Amino acid sequence: MAFGILETSRLEHTPGTSLLETGALNETVNTAALKKGSGRHATTILVPQPSNDLNDPLRWPLWQRDLLFALFLYCTILCVGGIGPLLSASAAVLVEEFHIDFTKVTLLSGYQLCAVGGVGIFISALSHKYGKRPGFLLSILFAFVGTLWGGAAQSYSSLLGARIVQGLGVAMWEAVLFAVIGDLYYVHERGARTAAITIAISGLSNLPAVLSGLITMRLGWRWMFWMMAIFLGIALVLLSIFGWETAFNRASIYNTDTASTDNVREEEAVAIRPRRSFLRRLAPFSGTYSDTNLLTMIIRPFLILANPAVIWSTLLLSITTAWFVVVSFIIAQIFSGPPYFLNPEDIGYMSAGPTVGGVLGSIICGLISDPIATTLAKRNKGIYEPEFRLLLLVFMLVTASLGFFLFGNLVEAGYSPAAISAVWGVATMSIQFCSVTIGTYMVDAYRDISIEVFIIGMVTKNFVFFGLSFGVNDWVTAWGPARVFNTIGGIQAALCILSIPVWIFGKQWRAYFHAKHIS
Repeated sequence: MAFGILETSRLEHTPGTSLLETGALNETVNTAALKKGSGRHATTILVPQPSNDLNDPLRWPLWQRDLLFALFLYCTILCVGGIGPLLSASAAVLVEEFHIDFTKVTLLSGYQLCAVGGVGIFISALSHKYGKRPGFLLSILFAFVGTLWGGAAQSYSSLLGARIVQGLGVAMWEAVLFAVIGDLYYVHERGARTAAITIAISGLSNLPAVLSGLITMRLGWRWMFWMMAIFLGIALVLLSIFGWETAFNRASIYNTDTASTDNVREEEAVAIRPRRSFLRRLAPFSGTYSDTNLLTMIIRPFLILANPAVIWSTLLLSITTAWFVVVSFIIAQIFSGPPYFLNPEDIGYMSAGPTVGGVLGSIICGLISDPIATTLAKRNKGIYEPEFRLLLLVFMLVTASLGFFLFGNLVEAGYSPAAISAVWGVATMSIQFCSVTIGTYMVDAYRDISIEVFIIGMVTKNFVFFGLSFGVNDWVTAWGPARVFNTIGGIQAALCILSIPVWIFGKQWRAYFHAKHIS
């Protein structure tokens, strides 16, 4: 039993558990056949093991993998961090132009999020069957078309239609990108890259609000869409040329993290296979990656909810993220009226706090996530358990409690917008700790179903958003900011405490559900 994590004898090898550090291993364990890292990672066993096929993304040079990942992050910043909160600072202007109320402005984002959730299950199935490149290309195309439409919209209904089309382009980037981490990187490389995803998805998600308020005041709200379209057009071109497929059918012997038997002494004697040419990599479709039929794949994200760890990750991520959408829905409602009377530009500047907080939180996660995991593995005789990633939730508990309890009470007490923005930034840090924890844990523990895990989380989250969009403005009016955010703070603390059973029983759950899958 490692640090309170209960052991299991159900399988010879529990998926997710892996040999990570040779320097601390028992001498009876033979690791000579296993490939290891280089430089300061010379004693680190590569998990999973790279195959002898140069088309295996794990065999690509690290600089190439990182540049490809950076391109995906650029697209994610635009499609997730940009599209969602695009209108948050301009709500008052839209209310006046289209003669609607704040709830209808909120629904512009609500229906966009509903579209994200609605298409998610199909994105999951298609990504498993045909790889990730086709979905990425279609997603960026939908985002580009919807953004052009939004800039040209002349009525509320037209703008609503544009937001729905934009939503169709978000799902792939919001959920499947976490699974790309498992395609491109070894276990000891994933923490920092997962932190980079959280910067793209949520850390910088308030930056468009800062800019949109300024753009709305100086150029008009339509220019938010026109400028976004320019960057999306660049993304579409770059993705078409350099956004290569990351899915790869690796022989099971190499998947030391997902295997149920201990095969570390085995090695497959296969000649090195050459890499496909650059022109072949440009093809939008590269074949199928699963023999399972599409209907089964569509149902699969719902079936995995039988796993307590999946339920935990879905609840924690979807509810945590929902509260930040709540803030973006109500920020104009609170600060455009008494006692603040802020204009869209000033409301936009308030998003500077959560932008800085989100980036700082992600940087901290990137700096400590992998070192914590590898340090605990060394102290555990070289054995890595995915549950080691859960220690980051201590930081989430602290920042969420401080941020949410203070936010509502400072608003109700009439404190300065600058102070409230800073507290909002502290609260935003908590979602980075949450996202990095869940992202690394679920990829390390359940890499073979990681797409379904993040898709079902995204679907749940976006339908929660959609439901909140109908009543969140009235909720704040009826309860007042202090009571609303005290409730939110209490819920967040309870969710963090619910993570303790995952630490204790997580390994047993991994073994049980893998055994059920292969039986």
